[in-house]
Order: sequence, then C-alpha cells, then structure tokens
Amino acid sequence: MRLCIGTSKGIVILDPARGGTPLMVLADPSGVWCMAQDAADPGVIYAGSTQYIRGKGTLARSLDGGRTWSDVTPPLAREEEVWAVAASPAVKDQLWIGTSHARVFRSDDRGRSFKESAGFLKIPGRERWTFPPPPHIPHVRSITFDPHEPSMMYVGVEEGGIYRTRDGGLSFESLNDGLYDDIHTVAVDPLDSRRLYATTGGGFYLSTNAGGSWTHVEDGISRSYTVPLLVHSGDAETIITAAAAGPPPMWATHPIGADAMLFRSDDRGAHFEQVPFEQGFGRGMLMRLKPDNDLGGFLGVCNDGMVVRSSHDCRAIAPIAEKLPPAYDLVAIP
Repeated sequence: MRLCIGTSKGIVILDPARGGTPLMVLADPSGVWCMAQDAADPGVIYAGSTQYIRGKGTLARSLDGGRTWSDVTPPLAREEEVWAVAASPAVKDQLWIGTSHARVFRSDDRGRSFKESAGFLKIPGRERWTFPPPPHIPHVRSITFDPHEPSMMYVGVEEGGIYRTRDGGLSFESLNDGLYDDIHTVAVDPLDSRRLYATTGGGFYLSTNAGGSWTHVEDGISRSYTVPLLVHSGDAETIITAAAAGPPPMWATHPIGADAMLFRSDDRGAHFEQVPFEQGFGRGMLMRLKPDNDLGGFLGVCNDGMVVRSSHDCRAIAPIAEKLPPAYDLVAIP
C-alpha cells in the first residue's frame, strides 16, 4: 500500500512499509485540500484546492496513482475554490465537487465535463448561508453517499447545514432540525441508513431518524470544534472523530495551538472516549481520517505535517511520518 497525501505544497507519496524519503509531486493545483478516489479504479485520484490563484485551476486528476496530474477544473468554476470532492460508489465515472459560493457540480466522465446542480441553487434560505471570516462566502465542505442506496447523497455546507438529494441533484431537502449549521463532515452509518453523523464547529451531532432531527453528543468529547469523521467497520463498528479546543484562527495564536484530541465511540455515537496518543498532536489538528485496509485500523493526516496510523482495534495511534507540509487529506493505493 502507498499513501497519496494532499498537502499545502503538493502531493506526497509515502510507502509506510518501506519508510525512506517521501516523494513530493507538484499537482495542479499545488495546494491540496480534499481528495477522492474512483470506486472502480483506485489509481484514478482527484484533488481539490482552496488556494485560488488567477490563471490556475482548483481541481486536478491523476490516472496513475498520483504520480502525474492534469487540470480538470470546470470552466464554470475557474474562479471557485474546491472544498469537497467525491466519486460515486455506484455510478461509473461519476464525480461530484463542492465549491465556494456553495455550488455543486457533477461530472459523468471522470472530470472531462461538468454540469452544475441547478437544484442546489434553488434551496430556500441559501441567501442566509455565510462563513465567519470576510468576505463571508459559504462553501460546500462535505459530500457523501448512502452505502445502502448510493443514489442518495448528502451535502454539508459551511455554514448552511446539511441537504439530501435522492434524484441526482435535481432537488434537495433540508435536514437541519436541531443541527449546528457549521458543517465539516457528514457520514451515513453502514449498518443503518437512518443513522447519520456530523462533525461541526459546535461539536458532534447524531441523527437516528434519517436527518429528521439531530442530537448534540457531548458525553466523552471534551473539545468543541470537531472536524474529521470515520465510521470504521472492522471487528466491530467504531466511530472516530477529532476535535480542537476552538476554531482555526486560534490554532495559530493559542499557546498550545489547536489543543486537539482524538475520540472513539463503540456504541454508534451515543458516547465517546479519548484515544491515547503518547506523543500528542503538538500544535496541530487531525484533518482527515481514512480506513487502513492493510492493518485494519485507520490513517490520518494533520495540518502540522504529521501522518498517523492506528492499531487494528483503533485504540492507539502512532506517527508514521512527520514534518511534511501541512496535510489535509489522503488516499490509499493498493
């Protein structure tokens, strides 16, 4: 297994089994925020960037496992940041991206062409969506699919809430009763589609009625700003998240940075316990979690350039790489 890691300086290719010096690859865009892998061909990878530079694209595609990249930014989104990218698990060659200004685009040919979701632009109340730092532009932060019904897709907006489509983006329904609307990640329970999870700027949320209403889960989570989310189906179903003491502006100024901790739940999100990490995260924050198909645990990347790997039972973690550029996402290549 090789890891293809998206960082602020480009793609890092790392082989955890062999160690050695990581290989840095310049993608276009070079600063990567989000990544996705084709469901049928894991060597096809997409990378989105939130670093908009005039004349540069913000969406790239690799057909060779991350070694080389080409710009596939939609013409209608040349000036947009790409905050979310997701490949359909059921529809061959279908790709979805979420951008700044809270827009959603779909490609049915591996990124060669895109169409914008007009239904997402018609959601009532979207004019009230915002984002705290100026110029207060909301963005699509999370796109995920129901593993039991892949035509059902969930879109999370920072800050605007969660919306579901059942018809390929023609229409959307709001799922925001009791939910803090600063959405970071949405996940569907693989054992029960009515059970949804969300990480937000105001904590971890659980829905047991398909998003009809939400409960703020505080039991065992001692930090408020939750970001990554993984529903891990190993020997038993485990939910993993990480949380910081506050939002990103304080990570650079607080004496101990993000003051991040990792948490796990073995009862499907009802309560959590801290995952021990002797080294600690330092000033960094864990930004993304992915399953480790080799060892059975999980892998994660941090915004201080650390890459971590858990034990098989997800009860302990250790660093496998450090001092990379700030890392925000990763995919594993068999």
